[in-house]
Amino acid sequence: DDLKGNKGGRRSKRRAMARNTFITAMAAVLLIAMYYTHDTYKHLHQEEDGTLKLPFTNKSSDSSSTGKKESSSIDITKKVDSSSNENFLIEFTVAQLSGEPSEDTFVVKTKPEWSKQGAARFVELTKDKFWNDCRMFRVVKKFIVQWGISGDKSLNKKYKELPDEGVKTSNARGTVTYAMAGPGTRTHQMFVNFKNNKFLDSQGFAPIGEVVRGMDVVDRMYNGYGEKPDQGKIQNQGNTYLNSKFPKLSYIVKARVIDSL
Repeated sequence: DDLKGNKGGRRSKRRAMARNTFITAMAAVLLIAMYYTHDTYKHLHQEEDGTLKLPFTNKSSDSSSTGKKESSSIDITKKVDSSSNENFLIEFTVAQLSGEPSEDTFVVKTKPEWSKQGAARFVELTKDKFWNDCRMFRVVKKFIVQWGISGDKSLNKKYKELPDEGVKTSNARGTVTYAMAGPGTRTHQMFVNFKNNKFLDSQGFAPIGEVVRGMDVVDRMYNGYGEKPDQGKIQNQGNTYLNSKFPKLSYIVKARVIDSL
C-alpha cells in the first residue's frame, strides 16, 4: 500500500509539473503575443500634433513605370471641381536625393475614381504651390515616404479636413495616400507607399493617385533620419528647424500639373 501510495504521489507530482509547465508555456505565448500586439499598435499611436504614426509592413513588386519624357505645363487657374472624374498628372521636381546634391522628377496621376475629394484637394494643393519647398520629413525604409507640412504656417491652416470616401483600392507600391490621425482627418499630409501596404486598407487609408513615372526617384528619398524629425517643431518652426537639424532631407523644389508624360 505504501508503495502504491508513493507511486500515486509521484504520478500526482508529474501531473502537477506537467500542468505547471503547460501554464508557464501558455503564459510565455501570451506575453509574446501581447508584445507584438503592442508593437503593432504603438505605430498606430497618434502623435501629439495629430498625425497618425503608420505601422511597418511587407514588401511587394514594383508596379510603376520609371521612364522619363519631357512634358509641357497647362493652366489650372480655375478651381478644381471635387465632383470631377478628370485625371491630372502632377510632376514633382525633387532635390537632394540620397542626401546628395541632385535633382530629378516623378509624376503622380490622380485617381478621382478612388477618391474624388481627395484627388481634387491634391490638385488644389499643387495649384496653391503648397508642395514647394516641402521636406520629405519622414522616410521609412520598405514602408513609406511622407511629406506635406508647409514652411508657411498660414497654408497649413488654410485647408479644412476632408470627409472619408472609403477605400476603393489597396495601398500598393507607388500609390499616394493621405496621412491622417483617424476618420475624417485628411488635410494636406501625403505619403507614397514604397511597398505593398495592404494592411493599411482596413485602417481607412484611401489612395488618391499613383506614381506613374519616376518611382525610382521616390526610392532615392534620403532615409537616414527615419522618423526623427518632430512634426510639432516642423509646424512651429518650419524649414528653419529641419535645415538646422536634418540638412540632408530630400525636398520638393516645385510641383506642377502637366498635360502628358
